[in-house]
Amino acid sequence: MSKIKSLFDSAKFKSAFIPYFTLGDPNYNDSIEFGKTILDNGADILELGIPFSDPVADGPVIQRAVARSLKNSFSFDEIFRVTKAIHDHKPETPLVYLTYFNPIYHCGITKFLDRAKESGIVGLVIPDLPFDTAESETLFRELKVRDMDLIHLVTPASEKKRIQALAKTSSGFIYYVTSFGVTGERREFSLDLKERIRFLKETIQLPICAGFGISTPDQANQISQYADGIIIGSAIQRIIEENGSDRSKVVSALADYISKIRTSIS
Repeated sequence: MSKIKSLFDSAKFKSAFIPYFTLGDPNYNDSIEFGKTILDNGADILELGIPFSDPVADGPVIQRAVARSLKNSFSFDEIFRVTKAIHDHKPETPLVYLTYFNPIYHCGITKFLDRAKESGIVGLVIPDLPFDTAESETLFRELKVRDMDLIHLVTPASEKKRIQALAKTSSGFIYYVTSFGVTGERREFSLDLKERIRFLKETIQLPICAGFGISTPDQANQISQYADGIIIGSAIQRIIEENGSDRSKVVSALADYISKIRTSIS
C-alpha cells in the first residue's frame, strides 16, 4: 500500500491539507527551512515543485518563483538533496513532486524515479503528461514497482469516459483543477464545483483533492466540506516572494498561514 493511500485510509482528518512551493526559491538552504516549517505547521502531504523553463500550467506568481530558481542554476542533485533534508525532518509526511515531463525525460525515467524515491518522494504530479500515452503507462508501471503514485489532473471540462480511462493509470489521489486557466489566487469559484467533485467521487474510486485558486481560510473551509483534500500553492509562493530576502520573516509568515489553513479545514 502506498504512503498516500495509507494516509487517506487512516481518516485522521476531515480533509487533507496539501501545500506547494517551488524548490530553489530563493535558494538551497531557505528551501529546506521553508519545507520544515510547512511540515511542522499542518501539512498532511507536501507538494514540491521542480523548476522548469516552460511551466505552462502555472500563473505569474509561480512562474516568477520558477524563474528565480532557474537563475540560481538549481541542479538535480540539489533538488534531491533538499528533498531528502525535508523528508528526514518529518518522514511520516508524504512528499510528492509537481514536475513537467521534460525534466524527468532529461534525467532519465529510471534514474529520476530511483533518486526521487531515495529522497523520500512517494508520488508525482505531471501537468503536461497525457494519460493515454506510452509514457504515462510506462511511468505508472515504474512507479507502481516502487510503491509510488502517479497523480493525474482532472479539469472541469473532463468527460466521464475520459475520467474512467484516466483512472487506469491513476493512484494516490486525483488533483481536481477547480478553475480553467493557470494557477493563481481567485476570489470566486464555479457554482457547480461541489457538484463536479460529487460527480468525480461517483466516477472514480480515489480521493479528490481540489487545487488552483484556493488561498484563504474561508475558501479552504468551504471546499473542504466536499473535497478530500485542499491544495494551495500560489498563496504560499507569494509569502515567499514578498519576504524572500528575510528568511525569519518568511518562516514566521508561513507558520502563521499554514496553521490558519489547517485549522480552517480540521
